Amino acid sequence: MGEAIVWLLAAAVVIELVMLMVCFSSNRELKEAKRKFDEIIAVKDKTIDNLQASRVAVKDVIENFSMHGDVMKLVEEGKSVAQISEALGIPESKVLLIIKFDRIKKEHAPS
Repeated sequence: MGEAIVWLLAAAVVIELVMLMVCFSSNRELKEAKRKFDEIIAVKDKTIDNLQASRVAVKDVIENFSMHGDVMKLVEEGKSVAQISEALGIPESKVLLIIKFDRIKKEHAPS
């Protein structure tokens, strides 16, 4: 009877060791899967950030084009950058950018 208990205990230890090995193996696989998932999420986050930045840039370009005519009309009337900024409710830096783009466009226009 004592020998049977020893065999049962030995079998239980072997079964427990096998279960531990399976758990360690699964844990390693899960860690690798998590690492890959984290990499994918990082790439997606960067892509989203880039798309949002592009969206803002496109919005600025569209706004600059829509304000172009108004800005250039006031420039032709001899208004200063500060006066144009105040009249149109846009920052002076935006007024200057629109004027600069207009000059570049005129310089590169076919004669």
